[in-house]
Amino acid sequence: MDEEYEETLEGTTSPEDWISGSLDLHPADHPASFFLGKEFLLWLWWRSERDFGNVALPGFDPVEFWIDDRIQFKTDGEDPQISDLKGGAPATTDEARTALRSGKVVESARLGLRIREREYQLSLKGEGLEIAGLKVPGEVKDGLDERILERMFLLEEATAILDALFHVFAAERLAGDWNTKTVSAIRAWVAGRPQPRV
Repeated sequence: MDEEYEETLEGTTSPEDWISGSLDLHPADHPASFFLGKEFLLWLWWRSERDFGNVALPGFDPVEFWIDDRIQFKTDGEDPQISDLKGGAPATTDEARTALRSGKVVESARLGLRIREREYQLSLKGEGLEIAGLKVPGEVKDGLDERILERMFLLEEATAILDALFHVFAAERLAGDWNTKTVSAIRAWVAGRPQPRV
Protein backbone atom coordinates (compact mmCIF):
# COMPACT_ATOMS: atom_id res chain seq x y z
CA MET A 1 0.00 0.00 0.00
CA ASP A 2 1.47 3.37 -0.92
CA GLU A 3 2.18 6.01 1.74
CA GLU A 4 -0.30 8.62 0.41
CA TYR A 5 -3.18 6.12 0.58
CA GLU A 6 -2.16 5.05 4.11
CA GLU A 7 -2.19 8.70 5.24
CA THR A 8 -5.71 9.11 3.81
CA LEU A 9 -7.02 6.15 5.82
CA GLU A 10 -5.19 7.09 9.02
CA GLY A 11 -7.64 7.91 11.82
CA THR A 12 -10.71 6.58 9.97
CA THR A 13 -12.88 3.71 11.10
CA SER A 14 -15.30 3.02 8.25
CA PRO A 15 -15.92 3.61 4.52
CA GLU A 16 -18.27 6.47 5.45
CA ASP A 17 -15.32 8.23 7.09
CA TRP A 18 -13.19 7.72 3.97
CA ILE A 19 -15.65 9.57 1.73
CA SER A 20 -17.26 11.99 4.20
CA GLY A 21 -15.34 14.97 2.83
CA SER A 22 -16.61 14.33 -0.68
CA LEU A 23 -20.32 14.07 0.12
CA ASP A 24 -22.50 17.00 -0.84
CA LEU A 25 -25.61 18.03 1.00
CA HIS A 26 -28.82 16.34 -0.10
CA PRO A 27 -30.50 18.81 -2.49
CA ALA A 28 -33.42 19.29 -0.06
CA ASP A 29 -30.94 20.29 2.70
CA HIS A 30 -29.13 22.87 0.60
CA PRO A 31 -29.87 26.49 1.64
CA ALA A 32 -30.93 27.32 -1.92
CA SER A 33 -33.76 24.76 -1.69
CA PHE A 34 -35.69 27.17 0.54
CA PHE A 35 -36.06 29.82 -2.16
CA LEU A 36 -35.01 28.39 -5.53
CA GLY A 37 -38.03 26.11 -5.92
CA LYS A 38 -40.38 29.00 -5.16
CA GLU A 39 -38.63 31.10 -7.79
CA PHE A 40 -38.99 28.17 -10.20
CA LEU A 41 -42.75 28.02 -9.58
CA LEU A 42 -43.10 31.76 -10.18
CA TRP A 43 -40.98 31.47 -13.34
CA LEU A 44 -43.15 28.57 -14.59
CA TRP A 45 -46.29 30.62 -14.00
CA TRP A 46 -44.82 33.65 -15.77
CA ARG A 47 -43.54 31.58 -18.73
CA SER A 48 -46.86 29.77 -19.04
CA GLU A 49 -48.62 33.10 -19.53
CA ARG A 50 -45.89 34.81 -21.53
CA ASP A 51 -45.41 31.97 -24.00
CA PHE A 52 -48.97 30.60 -23.89
CA GLY A 53 -47.58 27.55 -22.12
CA ASN A 54 -45.43 26.41 -25.04
CA VAL A 55 -41.74 25.75 -24.70
CA ALA A 56 -39.16 23.91 -26.78
CA LEU A 57 -37.14 21.64 -24.53
CA PRO A 58 -33.95 19.87 -25.61
CA GLY A 59 -34.72 16.24 -26.37
CA PHE A 60 -38.51 16.65 -26.44
CA ASP A 61 -41.23 17.58 -28.85
CA PRO A 62 -42.79 20.96 -27.96
CA VAL A 63 -44.20 20.81 -24.43
CA GLU A 64 -47.16 22.72 -23.05
CA PHE A 65 -47.41 23.51 -19.35
CA TRP A 66 -49.75 25.52 -17.17
CA ILE A 67 -50.78 26.16 -13.59
CA ASP A 68 -53.75 23.84 -13.19
CA ASP A 69 -56.49 23.99 -10.56
CA ARG A 70 -54.57 24.98 -7.42
CA ILE A 71 -51.95 27.51 -6.38
CA GLN A 72 -50.90 28.35 -2.83
CA PHE A 73 -49.21 31.51 -1.59
CA LYS A 74 -47.49 32.24 1.70
CA THR A 75 -45.84 35.17 3.44
CA ASP A 76 -42.56 34.88 5.30
CA GLY A 77 -42.20 35.51 9.00
CA GLU A 78 -43.25 34.00 12.31
CA ASP A 79 -46.97 34.31 11.61
CA PRO A 80 -47.27 33.48 7.90
CA GLN A 81 -50.44 34.20 5.96
CA ILE A 82 -51.52 31.54 3.48
CA SER A 83 -53.77 31.96 0.45
CA ASP A 84 -54.94 28.73 -1.15
CA LEU A 85 -56.70 29.27 -4.47
CA LYS A 86 -58.49 26.26 -5.96
CA GLY A 87 -60.73 25.31 -8.85
CA GLY A 88 -60.92 26.40 -12.45
CA ALA A 89 -57.81 28.34 -13.41
CA PRO A 90 -56.90 30.17 -10.17
CA ALA A 91 -53.58 31.50 -11.51
CA THR A 92 -55.49 33.66 -14.00
CA THR A 93 -57.52 35.46 -11.32
CA ASP A 94 -56.98 38.98 -9.96
CA GLU A 95 -56.72 37.41 -6.50
CA ALA A 96 -53.62 35.44 -7.54
CA ARG A 97 -51.87 38.49 -8.97
CA THR A 98 -52.87 40.52 -5.90
CA ALA A 99 -51.25 37.89 -3.66
CA LEU A 100 -47.95 38.43 -5.50
CA ARG A 101 -48.25 42.22 -5.30
CA SER A 102 -48.83 42.00 -1.54
CA GLY A 103 -45.52 40.18 -1.05
CA LYS A 104 -46.69 36.58 -0.89
CA VAL A 105 -44.62 33.95 -2.67
CA VAL A 106 -45.79 30.85 -4.51
CA GLU A 107 -45.55 28.02 -2.01
CA SER A 108 -46.93 25.21 -4.19
CA ALA A 109 -48.91 24.70 -7.37
CA ARG A 110 -50.68 22.01 -9.32
CA LEU A 111 -49.14 21.82 -12.79
CA GLY A 112 -50.34 20.40 -16.06
CA LEU A 113 -47.92 19.13 -18.68
CA ARG A 114 -48.74 18.00 -22.22
CA ILE A 115 -46.52 16.39 -24.81
CA ARG A 116 -48.11 15.07 -28.00
CA GLU A 117 -51.45 13.66 -26.78
CA ARG A 118 -50.15 12.71 -23.33
CA GLU A 119 -51.21 14.90 -20.43
CA TYR A 120 -49.85 14.82 -16.88
CA GLN A 121 -50.89 16.55 -13.66
CA LEU A 122 -48.74 16.92 -10.57
CA SER A 123 -48.37 19.04 -7.47
CA LEU A 124 -45.02 20.72 -6.93
CA LYS A 125 -43.97 22.18 -3.61
CA GLY A 126 -41.55 25.09 -3.90
CA GLU A 127 -39.45 24.28 -0.86
CA GLY A 128 -37.42 21.21 -1.74
CA LEU A 129 -39.19 20.81 -5.11
CA GLU A 130 -41.22 17.87 -3.84
CA ILE A 131 -43.55 16.20 -6.37
CA ALA A 132 -46.87 14.78 -5.19
CA GLY A 133 -50.01 13.38 -6.76
CA LEU A 134 -48.49 12.69 -10.18
CA LYS A 135 -51.24 11.52 -12.54
CA VAL A 136 -50.18 9.88 -15.78
CA PRO A 137 -52.25 8.87 -18.80
CA GLY A 138 -52.57 5.18 -19.54
CA GLU A 139 -53.63 3.47 -22.72
CA VAL A 140 -52.53 -0.15 -22.19
CA LYS A 141 -55.41 -2.16 -20.73
CA ASP A 142 -54.20 -5.75 -21.05
CA GLY A 143 -51.17 -7.47 -19.63
CA LEU A 144 -49.64 -6.65 -16.26
CA ASP A 145 -46.10 -6.44 -17.64
CA GLU A 146 -47.20 -4.08 -20.42
CA ARG A 147 -49.04 -1.82 -17.98
CA ILE A 148 -46.05 -1.71 -15.64
CA LEU A 149 -43.68 -0.87 -18.49
CA GLU A 150 -46.03 1.83 -19.77
CA ARG A 151 -46.34 3.35 -16.30
CA MET A 152 -42.56 3.34 -15.86
CA PHE A 153 -42.13 5.10 -19.21
CA LEU A 154 -44.79 7.72 -18.36
CA LEU A 155 -43.38 8.43 -14.89
CA GLU A 156 -39.92 8.83 -16.39
CA GLU A 157 -41.20 11.11 -19.15
CA ALA A 158 -43.07 13.38 -16.71
CA THR A 159 -40.08 13.77 -14.40
CA ALA A 160 -37.72 14.26 -17.35
CA ILE A 161 -39.92 17.10 -18.67
CA LEU A 162 -39.89 18.71 -15.23
CA ASP A 163 -36.10 18.31 -15.04
CA ALA A 164 -35.72 19.88 -18.49
CA LEU A 165 -37.92 22.82 -17.47
CA PHE A 166 -35.79 23.28 -14.35
CA HIS A 167 -32.60 23.24 -16.46
CA VAL A 168 -34.00 26.00 -18.68
CA PHE A 169 -34.92 27.98 -15.55
CA ALA A 170 -31.50 27.38 -13.96
CA ALA A 171 -29.70 28.56 -17.10
CA GLU A 172 -31.72 31.80 -17.03
CA ARG A 173 -31.30 32.13 -13.26
CA LEU A 174 -27.51 31.86 -13.49
CA ALA A 175 -27.22 34.19 -16.48
CA GLY A 176 -25.60 37.56 -15.89
CA ASP A 177 -28.70 39.43 -17.04
CA TRP A 178 -31.17 37.62 -14.71
CA ASN A 179 -31.86 40.76 -12.65
CA THR A 180 -31.89 43.25 -15.49
CA LYS A 181 -33.91 41.21 -17.99
CA THR A 182 -35.88 38.36 -16.43
CA VAL A 183 -36.64 39.85 -13.02
CA SER A 184 -37.70 43.17 -14.57
CA ALA A 185 -39.98 41.31 -17.03
CA ILE A 186 -41.54 39.30 -14.19
CA ARG A 187 -42.08 42.48 -12.15
CA ALA A 188 -43.80 44.11 -15.12
CA TRP A 189 -46.00 41.01 -15.50
CA VAL A 190 -46.93 41.04 -11.81
CA ALA A 191 -47.79 44.74 -12.03
CA GLY A 192 -49.81 44.21 -15.21
CA ARG A 193 -47.53 46.45 -17.29
CA PRO A 194 -46.29 45.60 -20.77
CA GLN A 195 -43.38 43.20 -20.46
CA PRO A 196 -40.00 43.74 -22.03
CA ARG A 197 -39.15 40.81 -24.31
CA VAL A 198 -36.60 38.44 -22.76
